[in-house]
Amino acid sequence: WAPILAAEGAKLAPFAPSNAGLLVSWSAYMTRHFGAALKGLRLSAGGFSLRGEAVISARGLEGGGLYPLTPALREGAVLRLDLFPDLSLEALEARLERTRGDSAANRLRKAGLDAAKQALVMEVARPLPGGAAALAAVLKDLAVPHQGPRPMDEAISTAGGVTRDAVDEGLQLRARPGVFVAGEMLDWEAPTGGYLLTACLATGRHAGRAAAGYAARPAG
Repeated sequence: WAPILAAEGAKLAPFAPSNAGLLVSWSAYMTRHFGAALKGLRLSAGGFSLRGEAVISARGLEGGGLYPLTPALREGAVLRLDLFPDLSLEALEARLERTRGDSAANRLRKAGLDAAKQALVMEVARPLPGGAAALAAVLKDLAVPHQGPRPMDEAISTAGGVTRDAVDEGLQLRARPGVFVAGEMLDWEAPTGGYLLTACLATGRHAGRAAAGYAARPAG
């Protein structure tokens, strides 16, 4: 439908993946951790932050903790992870101070990281700083390099579609009176988990009522 509406003069924003996994090019070191869960995280990107979790996959990271961050990650924002969201920077520094002299792997383990989180830190942050304060800062704000979201045909939903200024208050196309649009035909996106369905149903009802009113108008 998109090319048809565009040919009729409707303004469309480009489609893009939303609620999608994240492409990360892992080294062979991460292979043994594919399928492992990263729990108890604070995930941040582009000024937005939330508590959640993710799963390490062969092609990057997946999971509900990432999906609300897709708009920012799609624009190139860095994914940042707080691996100790319930611990202050100072408390973590004090914990790490007691591990001074241990190997990097032992320091991470004694700090309280499970095998999957240890592997992630070693993958993206080596060489680790030796000082407790510097290492605590890394673990509280771990930057994960990535290549953007998974392709659109692997995403749960999409951004893009008919723009807001292309429709009137009843979701009727300004360029084609009598044609109404709703749901993911419209340029909007929301986190998965009921929000998508609710908005699709709500805009469908709104457009349907407007269409019924349009059809009931006296001819001429």
